[in-house]
Amino acid sequence: MSALPNKQPGPDEDGLGFAVDINRKHPVGDQIYEALKQAIITVRLLPGTSISENRICRHFGVSRTPVRSAVVRLSEDGLIDVYPQQGSFVSPIRLAEVRDSHFIRKHLELALLREAAARWTSAKSAEARAIVETQRQAMLGDDKDRFFEQDERFHYAFAGFAEREGVWPTILQVRARLARFVRLFGTPSRLPLVLEEHLAVLDALDDGRTNEAADRLERHLDMIFTMLAQLPDEYGPYVTE
Repeated sequence: MSALPNKQPGPDEDGLGFAVDINRKHPVGDQIYEALKQAIITVRLLPGTSISENRICRHFGVSRTPVRSAVVRLSEDGLIDVYPQQGSFVSPIRLAEVRDSHFIRKHLELALLREAAARWTSAKSAEARAIVETQRQAMLGDDKDRFFEQDERFHYAFAGFAEREGVWPTILQVRARLARFVRLFGTPSRLPLVLEEHLAVLDALDDGRTNEAADRLERHLDMIFTMLAQLPDEYGPYVTE
């Protein structure tokens, strides 16, 4: 277990900085879990932020039971650290987990790409290119949430192209650990390069150059190591080995 984080909650003491409508017809605990998970992954809740069950109960207007269940699940996901008698906090970004998650993601996605290449068609290319164009429109509209949603959709498409959608939940689990890092430390100048890298993969597949497509994808995914090497010192409080 890492040391208790020093960062304290921000000025928004009564709210969590985001709003979610709870549908009482569906399991409340699941909705709170997903809402908090997305807030953590998209860094609306920064590493080190205090997670007060009482505050969450007030925010969502629910009892403690579903909130406690959500916190336990997020702790199991490695997104929240629970310290007995001290409280719960959004976990720091653990660089060892980032590296391990990247290893899993890269090898699975490269395998999916190679299987998709064996089934590649102009229709699949058009579908993937339409996603990239949606990403471009999101970037031009300064809609980062939509940009990253479409980024996930682009990579998920290859699970479908390879007819291995069952692999995606495993990739999605490790992507959650990587997404916080990318969201927090990525720069706007990186976004157009992401589009170029996606299109380079598709160009290689369209030309039947599977090995080049795999190489392009690997370089695209490995850009996270460039971000690691360029991590500014001021972000130190958010990360740990």
